[in-house]
Parts: sequence; C-alpha cells; structure tokens
Amino acid sequence: MKIISLQITDDLLDRFEKVRIESGFASKSEALRDSIIKFIENYEKFDNIEGYRIMTINLVYPFKEPIINEISEINHKFHSIIKAITDWRIAEKKIEIILAVGEFKVINDLYQSIVRIKDVACSVHEVILD
Repeated sequence: MKIISLQITDDLLDRFEKVRIESGFASKSEALRDSIIKFIENYEKFDNIEGYRIMTINLVYPFKEPIINEISEINHKFHSIIKAITDWRIAEKKIEIILAVGEFKVINDLYQSIVRIKDVACSVHEVILD
C-alpha cells in the first residue's frame, strides 16, 4: 500500500478523531480509506449516465447576497430544464431543492456550475419512476 500525508488544522483533526472513534474505526488509516472510497463513489456514480433524466439538486448555503445572486444567475441560465425550485431560510442558511428534467449532460452542467460556488454544499439525486 502507498502512504500519503496531509496537513489539517488541530480542530479538524479533533473532530475527525471524535467521529472516527464514535464510528468504530480502529485507526485513522481505516477511517480515511473508507472516506476515500465514499468520495470516489460519490463522484463516479454518474459517470455512465446519459439520456433524458429527472433529478433533484439539493443545496445548503449561507444566506448571503453574493451567493444568492450567483445561484440565481445559474438558475436563469438553465431555466429550460428547471421545472421547480423550493427553498427555505433556516437561521442564517438557505436550503434549496431544484427539480431538473432533461438531458443528463445539461443537468450535470447545472450541477457542476453550482458545485463550484464557494460555501455551497450540494448533492444531486436521480428520481426513478417505476
């Protein structure tokens, strides 16, 4: 196995150790390997998707005008595939769910545009209709 090293703040290490212990991982290496696998799976899960899709994009971000304006511009750019946006403000956070319907490539372009915004936590999920 290869050895990697990284630098993190004391606070991040303390939080990691707390969660690692509570989650039952025997070592930092074991917990980090699990995290790396989940990271890869998260980014690879849409590698082979194409065609017409229905997807939701979930966002959480600080209620700050520059971020709101940037997301609004992106939503306007992709208005042809956005069918609905639901949002809530809870304390100083804004939570949004975007329903996107169309070609996966365009939906992924929308998602990638949002993911690049600093301080925005974002996930995408396919809606399966049986």
